[in-house]
Amino acid sequence: MTIEEDKALSLIPGIKEAHEKAEIAQGTSYSQALEYAIKAGELLTLAKEAVGHGQNLAGIHQTTASLYMRLAEPQNKVRLKEISNTVADLKSKGMLSLRAAAAKLPKRPLTLAQKAAIKARREAIATAKKDNEGIAKEYLNGLAADELVTVVREIHGAEYLQELARALAPPAPGFVRRELGPQKPA
Repeated sequence: MTIEEDKALSLIPGIKEAHEKAEIAQGTSYSQALEYAIKAGELLTLAKEAVGHGQNLAGIHQTTASLYMRLAEPQNKVRLKEISNTVADLKSKGMLSLRAAAAKLPKRPLTLAQKAAIKARREAIATAKKDNEGIAKEYLNGLAADELVTVVREIHGAEYLQELARALAPPAPGFVRRELGPQKPA
């Protein structure tokens, strides 16, 4: 076992204790719960520095561990003091929790990798949409008018087909259009 792993393992009891106290204190004291959550976050950050990202040695759910570490970030500790002014309001609404406090923190800026992933996702969606539209157009272009009417009727029903007919060819003045009923099989 490496020195880093030993260091991380030595932090586990403190992490678990702070986590358990934060969970218990949420029901009684917001400031204590926040204090314990920050302590757990500080210890989790030290453990992460020792063994790297993704090594959940303390058995705390990943989202909770991330919350604790975010609350423990130095710039957020200052912000949390400002947030404490809204605690009374949250408490009166029954919405007082560590997650409510974290929600008041400023959003982290996206990393270059996150920005690239978002861009790639958007491009993939646009390409898929374009491909699907192209396939549909190619299929529909190959249909005769009566075949197209049959496809539209199967997809949307006779009412939609009547609405489409009205929209495509508005009646001439004095012309009375008769409504189309369901087609009878030939």
